[in-house]
Amino acid sequence: MFKTKLIYKFLVTFLIFSIALILPLSLSLRKDMKGMFTNMEFLIEKGKLKEAHAIEDKFLKEIFSHLMSISFYAFFLAFILSIFFSRRFLKPVKALYDGAEAVKKGNLDIKIPVYSADELGEVTTIFNEMLTNLRAKTEELLNKDTYVRTMMDALWVVDTNDIIIDINPAFTKIFGYERSQVVGSSIYDFFDTENAMIMKKELGLKRHRGEHSTYEINIIAQNGSQIPALITGAPIIRDGEVVGKIGIIKDFREQAKLVKKLKESRDYLETIMNSIEDSILIINNDYRILKANIAALTRYGNNITEKKCHEITHNSSRPCWMEGEDCPIQGVFTNGGTWRAIHEHYDEGGNKSYVEVIASPIKNSEGKVVEALEIMRDVTERVRHMDEINRRNRELILLNSIASIINQSIKAEEIFSSVLERLMEALDMDGGCVFLIDDKSRTLKCSCHRGVREQCTSTAISIKLGDDIPGRVAVTGEVMTSSNLSSDNRISNSLFKDTNIKGYCCIPVKGKERLLGVYCLFKFKEHFFTLEEERLLEAVGEMTGLALENTRLYDEMKEMFETQKSRRFQEQRDLLELSSKLTYARDMDEVIHCTSSLIKEFLAADAILFWEKRDSNTLILRYFDGIQPQTATLKMDVPSTETYAAAKGTHISVHDINTDERFLFTEELRNTGLRSVLSVPVIVGENVPGVFTAMARTSREYRDDEIHFLRIISSIFGVALERSQLAEKRKIDRGLAEAILNTMSEGVCTVDTNGVIVSANRSAERILGIQANNLVGRNYTEIFHAPAEGSACPVVKSLKGEKASAEFIQQKGKGEVIHVSSQPLMDSANRICGAVQVFRDVTSEREIDRMKTDIIRSVSHEFRTPLSAIVGLTEMLIDGDIENERARKYLMTIYEEGMRLSEMVSELLSISKIESGKETVRFSNIDFSELIESVKRVLDAPVTKKNISLFTEVDTETREFYGDREKLRQLLLNLLDNAIKYSDPGCYINLRVRYSDKYVILEVSDTGWGIPENDMANLSKRFYRGTHGERTKGTGLGLALCKDIVRIHHGHIDIKSRLTKGTTVIVTLPYRRLKDA
Repeated sequence: MFKTKLIYKFLVTFLIFSIALILPLSLSLRKDMKGMFTNMEFLIEKGKLKEAHAIEDKFLKEIFSHLMSISFYAFFLAFILSIFFSRRFLKPVKALYDGAEAVKKGNLDIKIPVYSADELGEVTTIFNEMLTNLRAKTEELLNKDTYVRTMMDALWVVDTNDIIIDINPAFTKIFGYERSQVVGSSIYDFFDTENAMIMKKELGLKRHRGEHSTYEINIIAQNGSQIPALITGAPIIRDGEVVGKIGIIKDFREQAKLVKKLKESRDYLETIMNSIEDSILIINNDYRILKANIAALTRYGNNITEKKCHEITHNSSRPCWMEGEDCPIQGVFTNGGTWRAIHEHYDEGGNKSYVEVIASPIKNSEGKVVEALEIMRDVTERVRHMDEINRRNRELILLNSIASIINQSIKAEEIFSSVLERLMEALDMDGGCVFLIDDKSRTLKCSCHRGVREQCTSTAISIKLGDDIPGRVAVTGEVMTSSNLSSDNRISNSLFKDTNIKGYCCIPVKGKERLLGVYCLFKFKEHFFTLEEERLLEAVGEMTGLALENTRLYDEMKEMFETQKSRRFQEQRDLLELSSKLTYARDMDEVIHCTSSLIKEFLAADAILFWEKRDSNTLILRYFDGIQPQTATLKMDVPSTETYAAAKGTHISVHDINTDERFLFTEELRNTGLRSVLSVPVIVGENVPGVFTAMARTSREYRDDEIHFLRIISSIFGVALERSQLAEKRKIDRGLAEAILNTMSEGVCTVDTNGVIVSANRSAERILGIQANNLVGRNYTEIFHAPAEGSACPVVKSLKGEKASAEFIQQKGKGEVIHVSSQPLMDSANRICGAVQVFRDVTSEREIDRMKTDIIRSVSHEFRTPLSAIVGLTEMLIDGDIENERARKYLMTIYEEGMRLSEMVSELLSISKIESGKETVRFSNIDFSELIESVKRVLDAPVTKKNISLFTEVDTETREFYGDREKLRQLLLNLLDNAIKYSDPGCYINLRVRYSDKYVILEVSDTGWGIPENDMANLSKRFYRGTHGERTKGTGLGLALCKDIVRIHHGHIDIKSRLTKGTTVIVTLPYRRLKDA
């Protein structure tokens, strides 16, 4: 696209405006010039040349003067106009100026619009491109700056003179220097002298070559400490020249610690290797020694590294495995794992030694075996010791085989024959024989022989003790050997010298306490017997001697065994019989009788006793047979065999009671003729429940097997006794539980998870009116119906794990109200296995509640009547309307009504206190005569008023009765008051106090109205006043209070009455005195 230059546009504009201004001026000038030429021509024509020339000069001057000024103003005006008309050229200039100002302020995000396609447009475009590139470079620099600032490693930039020109924040964080402290400083200021010299030298070489460099060096931190660092340097190259260097400094403190620890570990490993006495070599896969410990260097020389291991240890140019030996090093490099072998070496003197070689692999991180660790240990002594062990092992094998022969046979001939053959085989002998001592004839007799001619054995079949070699050995008990019997000067005369026997030995056969015979071994060639062989032969002689004694002992034991077998059979039969009897025994006495009889029969005893331990200090005689002791009780502090056995838990026997001083035996016991005593405790766990004592008229010692059998019997008896006691206790507990359930006033029954009744007590039968056999097996829904309120049955809730209660109205019967409480039964795993129901007849309680409501109304009425009288009469007395005798009468009425109120309140409070347990009982000695007189004084007025004849009688044996005086006084007052209240005037009342069979009986009888039969069952219930309640005043609390008073004295009250005939109340109290309380 064609673009016009800016200067051309300006010149064209200037020319246009100049022409536009000059053209009118030229026309005007032309007009003036034309006029001047006209005038000049006119003057010339007139001949006025001078004047024409003067006009011309003047015109020229004026023209020049006007032309100059007009030209200046024309050009200036043209210039101004050209600039004015060229103002659109200033907009891009202004935009460029604004852009330059924004860039100056750091704003690189602007973009200048392009207004034309001329040079300013090009400048604007180039300016925008420059901003875009500048913005990209700036972002790149910012990113690089961010990278540098976020580096964990320190960084510094230095110039060619090693002056620091910049650092990153990590440098400050690691070394503590601020940027202002570092920039401008030499890098050598941060090293010590030695490190600075090294750095100068290295940097000079690397910078000259333009190479990268890495150094591990210490840098001095601001706090003066030297921090290990790894510096990686790279040259900064510009235009092919190194202008500086950048260094990345890595904090190397952790690595330095690791290096230090590694060095310490290496040093520690070397110390361990050098402290081991065995030779240690580290060998590569070329069989060259890389490292050795001090022991190896001492043994093989200091210059062994880099040499082949077989050259050092075997003095061979070939590996040991090529020589046919096992090479552990080869095994390690071939198959891995640990290998060991024992190599045989000879020193320069030809002495043989043994070296144990153990080789283990050393692997790299990839698990590849790169080296091998070889440990060499001198085991010469161990190998020799093993040879000695092998020799001894052969001897032990021989002895073991002989022992096996001895153990497998119980016949002496077989033992000696087999042992002789085994010795001949082991010692490579040609023959031998065995002689046994005959104690009666004092001779040696040949028992068996091998490899000897018959004529020789027939001659030597009997040798006297002390004669010949066997006879001398049988006397001395010492082994005798000879390498050549024919030339042995120790033996001058022997039957064996003429038999070509050379090697010979004679071994004593020793029993436990004496010699039993001799072994003879011989060989037709010379044989030198070593000390080890002699010891071996002597050991064989002792073994065969013991075997001979054992065979003889076996015969004796066999006979004893048959006897013991018969005895054990009898004991087992007795034990089985005892166990059978104890199993079916019904009570403890039968158990004791069976056991005692067996012990007496087994020991053939003349008397047997069994003492039972009742407590920790007493033994009680439970059984005796053959003797009747003087006492049936023994204290544990009495020194007797029974107390000793019970206290120590072990048996004790006395051979003769006449000579024993340890225990106390009575003279009566000695006179019975009994002499020996054996006491055996019965032990059950850690307890001793009793002791058996057996006595005999002869002095005897009891064998261990007898004691053992008695212990078995006592253990069986103890278990049976404990079982019997538990059964008896269980029977009692079960009876007690049944008695408790059956004596409970509440009904109790249980159901299983299906709701079927499984048990019921007697009260359940009574309350429900159904026999137990008709209850058990029935579902509860047949017995317990839903409550009247419509709520769920409590049994249902209990079978779901809840406690519940409800009341039912008995459908069959008289409409009794039954209260049922039910709760779940849980087994040992806390699972519901049924439910238990406790129910009681609350009909009377509900009736009492109703009566209580009625009596409260009655009591309120009773309170209101006297209170009304008291208030009314009091108001009249206060107003002064009543005076003199009438006032006194009114006051008496007020007093009587107040006393009546006080009596009612006292009875209510007394019953409340007794029932709540807050009433204090004060017991003391009571004189009933004085007590009755006190009561009579209180009741004198009503007795006199109704003309009642009151008779009293007190038994003198009731004196010093121990009871609560006030409570008993209240009891008598209430009983007599009732007798007075419910009788007609002129009746008779008798009060009698008598003693009868440890009881005090209070009897109050009257000839009053009597009590209807339907009131008898409810008389002791509170607030119950009965049929006669409408004819008398009262609260119905008197008899209830009497019942509570009798109860706290542990007595009971009985009422007998006939309508119109009178009533008798009998109170029975246990008789107690103060000294008995």
